[in-house]
Amino acid sequence: MKVVKKINNNVAICIDNNNQELVVFGKGIGFKPMPYELDDLSLIDRTFYGVDPRYLNLFNFVPESIFQLTARIVDLAKNKIEYNLNPNITFTLADHINFAIERAQKKVNIKSPLQSSVERLYPLETEIGKAAVQLIEKEMKIALPSGEASSIAVHFINAQSAFNAKKAKYNEQTMDDIIRIIEDHFQIEINTEDFNYIRFVTHLKTLLTKKGEQLEATDEYKITYEELKKQFSEFSNCVDKIKQYFIEQHNWKLNEEESLYLILHVSRLCNRERHGH
Repeated sequence: MKVVKKINNNVAICIDNNNQELVVFGKGIGFKPMPYELDDLSLIDRTFYGVDPRYLNLFNFVPESIFQLTARIVDLAKNKIEYNLNPNITFTLADHINFAIERAQKKVNIKSPLQSSVERLYPLETEIGKAAVQLIEKEMKIALPSGEASSIAVHFINAQSAFNAKKAKYNEQTMDDIIRIIEDHFQIEINTEDFNYIRFVTHLKTLLTKKGEQLEATDEYKITYEELKKQFSEFSNCVDKIKQYFIEQHNWKLNEEESLYLILHVSRLCNRERHGH
């Protein structure tokens, strides 16, 4: 196996004997000058084929320990589910878990707006999410909110390789429209080749699974939403435009819970774009 590009000292891009590119985890694997031939394959901890290059930017701000922990969670899931998973699942989930840990450390507890729907419709994925939360709490010595299990479950639901083409086309157009609204509002250009865009689209897909439910938000969410609107007014104003778009184009009125979800992820997308990471 040839090691061709360093990501960090313990992660590198390699080419196997079948000329297939892969991401390899292994102690010191990225330390030597590139390229070089890796003769001792026992140094390899994990391999990942078919990874979108845009996800490699995650190594700039997600600790390697989180990737290793996430890989264990994905292994656990593969032993329980029957469908194939998108090869990027370890990377998207690592990003989510890292953000969830950061929120927990700051005592920020935002319940997932999809929790009740996910628990009802996807019991197996929810079970995996609960097992993942237990593992994270044990390894990282931190308490996560109960809704985190459903948030992790959604990543496995979204990572199913099989999908409905008609639904995918509808989602793609909706996402393009929303990105344009955000770009126009903030007078920025969002790089669709960047991981920040992919992350936002993932969360948007999650939100779109709630379309048609028209459920009323709890009083807790209504209060939190009003507080967040004041704290993040510039993002709330943008979300108001997105909400109007959903009303006009999809006959869907987002409740406070869904609006809160959007404010958080629009702010995260725009802050990343502004700071260039």
